[in-house]
Amino acid sequence: MSTSERAKPETSTAHVTTTLRELLGVPSVSGKEEAARAYVSGRLSALGLTPQTDAAGNLLARVPGAPSARDSEPPLLLNAHLDRVPPGLAHTPRIAQGVMRSDSATNLGADDAAGVAIILATVEALRERGLPHPPLLLLFTVGEEVGLTGAKAFDPTPWGAVEGIVFDNAGEAGVVVTRAATYIAFDVTITGAGGHPGKRLEGAVSAIEIFRHAQYPAGSLDDDTTRITIGRVEGGSARNAVPRKLRALGEIRTLAGPAEREALMALVARSFTEAAQALGGAAQVTFDPHCDSYVVADDEPLLLAWRAAMEARGVTWRTMTSFIGSDASALRTHARVFTVSTGVMDEHTVDEWVPLAPLGELVETTVALLAGQSER
Repeated sequence: MSTSERAKPETSTAHVTTTLRELLGVPSVSGKEEAARAYVSGRLSALGLTPQTDAAGNLLARVPGAPSARDSEPPLLLNAHLDRVPPGLAHTPRIAQGVMRSDSATNLGADDAAGVAIILATVEALRERGLPHPPLLLLFTVGEEVGLTGAKAFDPTPWGAVEGIVFDNAGEAGVVVTRAATYIAFDVTITGAGGHPGKRLEGAVSAIEIFRHAQYPAGSLDDDTTRITIGRVEGGSARNAVPRKLRALGEIRTLAGPAEREALMALVARSFTEAAQALGGAAQVTFDPHCDSYVVADDEPLLLAWRAAMEARGVTWRTMTSFIGSDASALRTHARVFTVSTGVMDEHTVDEWVPLAPLGELVETTVALLAGQSER
């Protein structure tokens, strides 16, 4: 890309900041992405594209290659997700010293509105600067935060896409995820026998005591290749009642292979069923695998091209192993994709924040990558 074709990073930062602010001005939570989808669809239509919504609720648009002779090339997939975790309210974010934060009444929602804004700003920059580029397949998914439901329902094969980039948070901006963990949610239901502590307790079995006695694996295990946590416990109905029911929600995140994963699930289940049997109750443990682990090979062509684009702009090349799920976990079933982190911090909380200058840099790097992609 020549100097005349290159915009100052500050220009892209201002552009992506405006887009991000507008995106956060509409609500979006998993299952209720309509307003965000409509906003993005409007931006794409303004570029003369024809966005469409698939059966899962994902928003898609194909950007023709430029010049038109390149339109027969396989499109590159660019992906971000539309949904946010609750409350995901519409709000006007605060900006100070180059950092965007929420209004403290809701989570910021830059996970993953920042990824959406990067893609929109990139496509608009390519068009405004008249730069050559391969065809693009833009995919804005739904339900990422509740099990990658949109990405799991999408197959890029009919579109001809075999490689692409997912923009989502994982760590510092620009870090590339080259290894990601399997994520398995599990639910524990413990059943005891109720009773009143002011009366006879014979036959009463506390579901809470069963849970307390369960020797389930937890924390960082096996040199931090596995992490097991329980994030929510619900049990009991009153101070003066022996609780009959308890429900616990947990998760396994692991880099281990299939056999080791099966052993981990069996161990978790056994720890609760054995504790329940020992105290006269019962336990049921169900597992819901959300995504599989993956490894990005060092010699994947698009990864090499992304690295070259970063280094040409003087950006340090950094990779990471992540325990955070992303659409890449589902999309890699069909295509060689990898996740580039948008740099969102303290995500899923009202303290969420994101530095804005790195978002502009990511736009410029993506533009440089696409404009520098030779005909294939």
